[in-house]
Amino acid sequence: MITPQGKAYLDKLYHYLEKLPETERLDAVREIESHIVEGAANGEPEGVILARLGDPRKLARAYRSERLIGSVSMRSFKDVMTLVGFYCTAGLLSVMVVPVLAVLAYGFGFCSVLIFLAGVIRTFGVTWINMSIAPGMEVPTLWSMAVAIPVGAIVGGIAYISWRGLRKYLTSLSDRYRAVLPVKSMQSKMRPM
Repeated sequence: MITPQGKAYLDKLYHYLEKLPETERLDAVREIESHIVEGAANGEPEGVILARLGDPRKLARAYRSERLIGSVSMRSFKDVMTLVGFYCTAGLLSVMVVPVLAVLAYGFGFCSVLIFLAGVIRTFGVTWINMSIAPGMEVPTLWSMAVAIPVGAIVGGIAYISWRGLRKYLTSLSDRYRAVLPVKSMQSKMRPM
């Protein structure tokens, strides 16, 4: 039997799960309720169970994270931006780290493509594309591609490292949120097949 304290906890959890579809909200609340009832049936005080579950807001984030991870393939730009949006709201560090890494990854990636294209186009004699090593030191037209390849590779390398860092950070956050979930069956049920 759930006490008023447990009922209040479940009500808060339900409220914080507002962004999930109704059936998933109810499933999550029922699962936590059964976890509380099972613990109480084993002689554990409800207050201890609730303390172990932690803040209902954080638990709701864990459930939302599981849903996002289960529905996002991390292969498309839209999928990554969905996760970026979720994790930017997940904590102060994420608000700083995720946007910086995303801007570096996509910005430098786009720039590396432009550098290669500029090198190819300039090699064929397009004079409106400027390539300078230093003030007053213009790269000869015939050397445009030879300069564009290593510069584009360096910029592309920064993009790749930033992309890998972003994926690693998002995966780390997901793992931490998964650890908050109290029931292992919930974790396996929500993981993508």
